Amino acid sequence: MQDEVTALQVDQQVQRVLATSLALAEQSLLLGLAIHLAWLDAWIRPVLRAQDTYREWHTQQERRQRLVRRGVPDQIARQGLRLV
Repeated sequence: MQDEVTALQVDQQVQRVLATSLALAEQSLLLGLAIHLAWLDAWIRPVLRAQDTYREWHTQQERRQRLVRRGVPDQIARQGLRLV
């Protein structure tokens, strides 16, 4: 009888250990995913900022070229002044 109770307790402990191991594996997976996403975000943000900066610079260059084609001196066109 004592052996049956002990075996039952061991089975319950094994089940708890397995459930805890599964929960730990799930949490480890989620932590790994969160770390990966944080790394990706840290890597992508500067690229997106650089893209925006380049797009803005390119737009300014196009505007300057349009002004120069319309007869505005290059030095004035580079200042980014708005003509009315």
